Amino acid sequence: MIRQGAVTRDGRGEAVTGIVMMLMGENSREVSSAVRKRIEAIAPTLSPGVTIETVYDRTELVNRTIHTVATNLIEGGALVIVGLLLLLGNLPGGLLVASAIPISMLAAFIAMNGFGVSGNLMSLGALDFGLIVDRSVVMVEHIVHTLGRSKAVRDDVPSIVLRAAKEVARPVAFAVVIIVLVYVPILSLRGIEGKMFRPMALTVIFALLASLVLALTFMPAMASAIFRRGVTERETWLFRRIKRAYEPALAFTLRRPLLPAGVAVMLLVADAASVPFLATSSRSRSSCAPTS
Repeated sequence: MIRQGAVTRDGRGEAVTGIVMMLMGENSREVSSAVRKRIEAIAPTLSPGVTIETVYDRTELVNRTIHTVATNLIEGGALVIVGLLLLLGNLPGGLLVASAIPISMLAAFIAMNGFGVSGNLMSLGALDFGLIVDRSVVMVEHIVHTLGRSKAVRDDVPSIVLRAAKEVARPVAFAVVIIVLVYVPILSLRGIEGKMFRPMALTVIFALLASLVLALTFMPAMASAIFRRGVTERETWLFRRIKRAYEPALAFTLRRPLLPAGVAVMLLVADAASVPFLATSSRSRSSCAPTS
């Protein structure tokens, strides 16, 4: 029979290679660590001149992935918190809204652990902190706006907060339902696509549902305690600058409604015209095929 599996290394003759096969559902980091310890135990028993050298250790990839995910989560959360503090103009309110990020993440992690969803670069990297705090921003901002407009005394604050929360509860819930429905078709994927994208969809759904529960329960309760003495609504310096540039642009487009509609139609037509020129998988494979 024709020999199979001949391997050479660095032009110094033949070598023996081996691949560790990980069982389905195992943790790659733990398996790599166990293999490394086993190699260290076997090394002293080898014949003189025979060594085991690792060509590829998956631990390095796993550590880099964990570092990337941790960096993205920390930087993303910090940017969202800074943006909230700059735009809301209320330090207690900004910190209250920002608290939705770690609590929603904690709830998502608990749900991921309960449903056996893996935490990887795809699933955790898809989390959008702005998407998570949207509902809390709407809830707290409306509560602050309502309290700022009313001459509430201490005893009236809980009732005013409850009324303000009820006013935005339905649109907030509908917004979450619409976003969740966008991710539902991904759950039907199977094969490699399902293994890659289903954890991402489930993680986002868990985080969105947790943020909805927080916006409808935790935010009003904490707002009634934090703003029990009332609150003064004021616009921040950054918000005033943005509003100063936005209002003339809005007035311009309202006077000429056909202009933005025409630009949108032109962009849509240009996008549709570019579809035939998009590369497909079959074209990519044919372009990479070797020629004789």
